[in-house]
Amino acid sequence: MAKEVLNQKPVNPADRYKLRHPFGLVYGPDDSLWISERRGRVIKVDPVSGMKRDILNIGPSVKFTNSGTSIKQDGMMGLVLHPDYPFVDSFFIAYAYDNAGVTKVRITEYAVKNYTITTRAGNERIIIENLPAGVDHSAGRLITGPDRKLYYSIGDLGANQFALRCNPNRAQDVPTAAELTAKNYIAYQGKVLRINLDGSIPADNPIVKGIKSHIYTFGHRNPNSLVFAKNGQQQDFLGAKLYSAENGPAEDDEINQLIAGKNYGWPYYSGYRDDKIYQYKNWSSAPNCSSYPAPGSEPECSTAPPGTIIMNETDTLLPNAVFPMRTFFTPTTGSIACSWLSNPTVAPASIAYYGFDNRIPGWQNSILMSTLKEGTVFRLKLSADGNSFVSLPNGSDTARYFREENRLRDIAIGKDGISFYIITDSVGQTSGPTTGNPNQLNDRGAILKYVYNGAVLSIDEPVDNPQADRLYVKIYPIPASQFITVESKRNIAKPIQYHLYNTIGSVVKKGTSARDVFTIATGGLPSGLYILELRDGHDIKFATQKLIIQK
Repeated sequence: MAKEVLNQKPVNPADRYKLRHPFGLVYGPDDSLWISERRGRVIKVDPVSGMKRDILNIGPSVKFTNSGTSIKQDGMMGLVLHPDYPFVDSFFIAYAYDNAGVTKVRITEYAVKNYTITTRAGNERIIIENLPAGVDHSAGRLITGPDRKLYYSIGDLGANQFALRCNPNRAQDVPTAAELTAKNYIAYQGKVLRINLDGSIPADNPIVKGIKSHIYTFGHRNPNSLVFAKNGQQQDFLGAKLYSAENGPAEDDEINQLIAGKNYGWPYYSGYRDDKIYQYKNWSSAPNCSSYPAPGSEPECSTAPPGTIIMNETDTLLPNAVFPMRTFFTPTTGSIACSWLSNPTVAPASIAYYGFDNRIPGWQNSILMSTLKEGTVFRLKLSADGNSFVSLPNGSDTARYFREENRLRDIAIGKDGISFYIITDSVGQTSGPTTGNPNQLNDRGAILKYVYNGAVLSIDEPVDNPQADRLYVKIYPIPASQFITVESKRNIAKPIQYHLYNTIGSVVKKGTSARDVFTIATGGLPSGLYILELRDGHDIKFATQKLIIQK
């Protein structure tokens, strides 16, 4: 694949730039790249020219920690566009902030302006705040699902290792009813959350250990990657499976399928329940834990203080436990090097889903995983049911791409199905693609663009393209008062499902119709802006329309 460094492409040298500790990357329906930077900035980049525009810059309000030439795992993190973008011209962002000396995270919504937003006041709508965060294992990935919910990942905050060795690991905890009432979310460490667009708890969230909360899954170490499967046109669809990549300790990075209410094992299990290398050495259980020096490596590569509770993986049988679809890598021997750069891990940083069934041969239904330590994008092809991985032509279930000495923080796929965009870390180390210098990064703070230049399959117009929508459906009158008429072509599979949303994402009307022409009563709704979403009988979205109801 051909490579270019997009941020160095602008013709005028003064317009060239480097990213400042980037975290999130989104390829938007407006054919722009949206990027969040830990220092508190959101930028929008033209994927052809590389020119950028600052959308948000609230650095003074963001808790960002650096230490010498390295940075910590706080700052501005997950970024996602509103599910109705560009009809609703806004985005959601997660960032760390200082709360009376304690680092927390808030998720907020900002409407896009024609200037750079530099202040929170009057611009920010808080969705939820007081979420746990810290200098290690904050995770911080934020996406929306086809169910129009926010999904946000939180790690275990580095509990039980290094300088935080005496902090108890809370990945198995759930909040009490009193804590939820007080909006005390400290027990959300080591979880993936599912959140309504207004910050409330979805009514259909799972009950975990007797409590319904924002928790969707639990028992995670550092789940810094989330993605839903797409259909053959790279579109969301209801019922899509959710996948995550997660950092292991000194072994066993994971790819998981996330299922509501399930337990992913940490800190009792790392990877599979196989008693290979990993033991849960619970430093916080040791008397006078803080009097012992911090370990120089992960707990399984260190000697625990006297009195520490130590458990093998098979010592604990967790209910509702789910094991990884794949690990990177489970040791085959009884020992490892216990050196970060040579331990059997790859440090996954993000995952993307490749759904196109009409572009790169053999790639449809694949997971792409970018990595930090190995500087590689792994491709794994899912089985037809999405529950396992299948062998590729190379005889393995994985293939490596773009391998060089860069820390690949996030990856996005262009709408053409052959362009791939990767943002790279500004600082850090890799293990090198060979035995190269681990301190050398080729492209610091960069946007790398790779374009597939091999044979492609034929491509069709995506049916959710706003220009294509008008070929399939007419929606009138706009503005509406008492009713809306929907007129669709006969070749649209029936029944048609419709959902009418207000601007905060709540469903105000829903239903189905087997007719080509039908009406939706709106007389009981207040005046304002609404979004109508239509799905066909195959549960594929084929139209989204902004509506105004005026009385």
